[in-house]
Amino acid sequence: MNQINMSFDLYHLWEVCGGQLILIVAGLILIFADLLLMGKDPDTRGKWLGWLTIFTFAATIGHLANREWYLHDAVFMDVFSADKFSVFVSIVMVFAGLLSAMMSIGYLRNNRLIKGEYYILLIFAVAGAIGLVQAVDLLMMFITLEVMSLAIYALAAFLKESSFSQEGALKYFLLGSFGSALFLFGVAIVYGVTGTLNITQMAKFIAEGDYATLPVLIAFAMIMAGFFFKMAMVPFHMWTPDVYEGAPSVITGFMATAVKAAAFGVFMKVLFVGFSPMLASSGQPDFAVTVNLSALGAYWKPVIWWLALLTMFFGNLIAVSQRNIKRMLAYSSIAHAGYMAVGIIAANGEGRMGVLFYLFAYTLMNIGAFGVIYLIDGTERKAQDLEDYRGIGYIYPSLAFLLSLFLVAMAGLPPTVGFIAKFYVFSAAIKEGYYVLAALGVLTSVIGAYYYLRVIYLMYMKEQVREVVRGIVAAPTVVALVIAAIGVIYLGILPENLASVANIAQESLAMIF
Repeated sequence: MNQINMSFDLYHLWEVCGGQLILIVAGLILIFADLLLMGKDPDTRGKWLGWLTIFTFAATIGHLANREWYLHDAVFMDVFSADKFSVFVSIVMVFAGLLSAMMSIGYLRNNRLIKGEYYILLIFAVAGAIGLVQAVDLLMMFITLEVMSLAIYALAAFLKESSFSQEGALKYFLLGSFGSALFLFGVAIVYGVTGTLNITQMAKFIAEGDYATLPVLIAFAMIMAGFFFKMAMVPFHMWTPDVYEGAPSVITGFMATAVKAAAFGVFMKVLFVGFSPMLASSGQPDFAVTVNLSALGAYWKPVIWWLALLTMFFGNLIAVSQRNIKRMLAYSSIAHAGYMAVGIIAANGEGRMGVLFYLFAYTLMNIGAFGVIYLIDGTERKAQDLEDYRGIGYIYPSLAFLLSLFLVAMAGLPPTVGFIAKFYVFSAAIKEGYYVLAALGVLTSVIGAYYYLRVIYLMYMKEQVREVVRGIVAAPTVVALVIAAIGVIYLGILPENLASVANIAQESLAMIF
């Protein structure tokens, strides 16, 4: 990285990687705190651990926003970078962790699952996710990917008495390991061809040679396929429905947002810095040669075009037939991955900005929806069938209203943030001439609106056929739901500020060199 301070000292490490350090240290402290609280009653113990986790995530967001956002630097032997793109995605992931932790206090109490390792795993999952998007070294990407993944595997299996949870976690582990193996094999080929694991040096080396050679293309394909597993793109989505259904509801919301943000963030970083650099406009002559790698677009753009189309159609069409609301939202999550891929294929500033905006918007509406679902559910799997939602609008009007708001946002209807997010990615695709893909994306959104609005119809237009007893509503859960609801409406009406910040973040990709 030219013109970047490469000195290594503790203060420098704190500046660039302070968010990761806060989470790692807090995770270790929570291990001892859990031991010290063993003698307390479960509710008190759960509240203490939950609030410590909430404070940790809040402190991490504070450091990322107030310190790392203003840096352009690299540290730790040129392994991690502080750039606005990585910081923006990191804030999205930590924010997802914050909302999940706030909801977890009530969820664990309602399900009598108060165990300290839950919060410890949640913290380390976010720490791994931040390391993943901050890494500019492919091997470190693999290490942090596994840190995040192992924590998520354990959280997905947290309902030890549920066969659904155990089955889903096992499938996630096996298929996730397959995706990680593909990524690692691709990294090995890259190192064999270029002799470096740094994505900027890799781009320069490939661009100066024959960048369309078979080894380069194979490595590119394997690395991208590894990320597609985490992004839940068709046909790499097989784990998603079972894992989302079996995992604790709060963790399902976390996986659908934070893990997806990490996967899309690192995918964009590797793609637009390592294999298709947006360096031509950065004015850095040492790397002007990497503009040649834009020719690789002829290989990856058709692939992502078809993957985006299949993901949008498959996710929405299969969601229509689901009777379990968590499985329905799992296929919905697959469809939303397709919408975000439309912004990536545009390969312009508007598209990248749209994806970043979409990630934040999806965090608000998805975690909000799963928060309401866990409250209506009472205890896990007690009220997840769509028939259980008949007449809920008159029994629990506040919860029904919030769920309706989040579902309307996911359907992409105005004046919610979901409409703005889809508008950004589709308009970016249209600007680059992808008219058919954008039109088909809008068509799939109409299909998606059907199964979202079907739930609202059941809540308000049908009489109750089963007794549903909601769980105890904890104050932190209420605060989290209110934050998500206000964000969904506010950003749907006034999206300019977030869009401006997202645009600044995507522009920093050109300066990672």
